[in-house]
Amino acid sequence: MLRYIILFTFPILAFASGGGETDIFPRAVNFFLFAGLLYYLLANIIKNFFKNRKSSIADKLNAIQERLKESKKRKDEALEKVEEAKANAKALLSTSEKESKIMLAKISSDLALELENLEKASHDQMNIERRKMVRLVVNEILCELFTEESIAIDREKFINIILKKVA
Repeated sequence: MLRYIILFTFPILAFASGGGETDIFPRAVNFFLFAGLLYYLLANIIKNFFKNRKSSIADKLNAIQERLKESKKRKDEALEKVEEAKANAKALLSTSEKESKIMLAKISSDLALELENLEKASHDQMNIERRKMVRLVVNEILCELFTEESIAIDREKFINIILKKVA
């Protein structure tokens, strides 16, 4: 600290004159006249410059604040849309689950009916095939009996036996 005091006071002490006349007063008057003239000439220009600068900064700040408000508004709208989309997704998911259960039940019932129909058809087909086989066997046996003379049955008796079976 002492160094700084010496550093600033040394030039004053070193160049101090011992009693000669100085022109400090006229120089001071010239300086104040020059400063006043500069102020008179440049004050309005400098004031206008800073006023314009201040208004341009304020305009930019207002524009930035408006953009910030718009971006916040868009962000809020986007968040609302996201929430709405989430709600729609949940609704679609629950609806699709319900529809899948309904479709599964319908497919199951249709499959059960189809299986029943197939079983009935197979039983009917088996019955038809049995009847065909019985007819074929009866036809073969009858053909064999009529062609061979091994069993002697009267035609009338045979016709009576068949009529009794049919009736």
